Amino acid sequence: MTGCLGNDEPLPVDSPEDIFDAAIESGDAWDLQRILSSEEIYKLEIVDSVAGVHSMVILGADNESGLTRVSMFTVSGNESIDFELLEGNSNYYVRIDDTWYLGRDAAPESINPLVGGTANLDAGIPNAQAGLPMDVTEFDSLDWRVTWDSGSEQMVAVANNETSQILLELRGNPPVLMKAESFGNDGITSTVMSITIGDAAKLEVPSEVSLRLPAPISGEVMMDVVDGIRIWEYTVADGFRWEVSVDEVELHVGERQSDGNLSVLVEFSVEAGHLDYTDQEGAAWAFDHFDNDGDGLLSGGDVLRVETDSERDFDAAIYDLWAEAYPESFLPAHFFSSLIIFAFAPFFRKQSKHAKCLIT
Repeated sequence: MTGCLGNDEPLPVDSPEDIFDAAIESGDAWDLQRILSSEEIYKLEIVDSVAGVHSMVILGADNESGLTRVSMFTVSGNESIDFELLEGNSNYYVRIDDTWYLGRDAAPESINPLVGGTANLDAGIPNAQAGLPMDVTEFDSLDWRVTWDSGSEQMVAVANNETSQILLELRGNPPVLMKAESFGNDGITSTVMSITIGDAAKLEVPSEVSLRLPAPISGEVMMDVVDGIRIWEYTVADGFRWEVSVDEVELHVGERQSDGNLSVLVEFSVEAGHLDYTDQEGAAWAFDHFDNDGDGLLSGGDVLRVETDSERDFDAAIYDLWAEAYPESFLPAHFFSSLIIFAFAPFFRKQSKHAKCLIT
């Protein structure tokens, strides 16, 4: 590659290899936070195949519409997960298979979909499965074959390591990563990551959503007996993402049936803060809601407590009046538990200095 200045003789400029070496040395070309933070609209897609598990993860943001996206499709044998989450303002939308659900958030915050989940931002290139052969720390030791199209500012670099072939596509000047592919020498394992920006990555909310999703309240239950008083106490987890107004939830107390359903004895309005009740057997009950931060919402750190001298084998559950349903965590085992709690737990935590834990 050469260039001219006026009538001077052609002067050498950086070769494609020099440009690529500079990208490796700085690490800026693989810094996804840096690449995408300046984009108003983007989509990051990761497609994996490893050990018989096939998956696709999509992370996206559309600042023009105020929406973010997290989706996952995974197939392992006869089992599959197909999930998508769209967030924006006071509503969020959850798709499970072909069905969309509407949720709400009384204290919405700006969410960065690149935080948590599958993006290994410290290494610079995301791995949807651990152990895939795509590690930027080895890039400077590989023998790269580099081509550069100055007109389109497109660079393609190809190399082999001990386990796979790696192909990188970079664009711009200086170049930044737009696509990364890794194909295992076993002919089975592969990873393909691609970045889309602009109108092709725009996000829209689903046109028709009639099913309401109860707030996926997370927390920890404590049971105790003190001086003959039985205590049931529930602490909402710090970092709980989707707060709801206290006038939209109740605490239902009763006995569990064999099928796991709750036979309700008392309905306690969380908004009331405190309730004393005497049942037909003369047993005394006390119900309390302690609003940890006084925000009028059921949120992280809040405590719900039931105390009674009754000998009933009781249980309690939060009931979502808006959705007319119990949050999944208070029901018998259900597909929501494995899907929402375990597959996408990192995305269900508020990114704040108080966020310490999620669902237990």
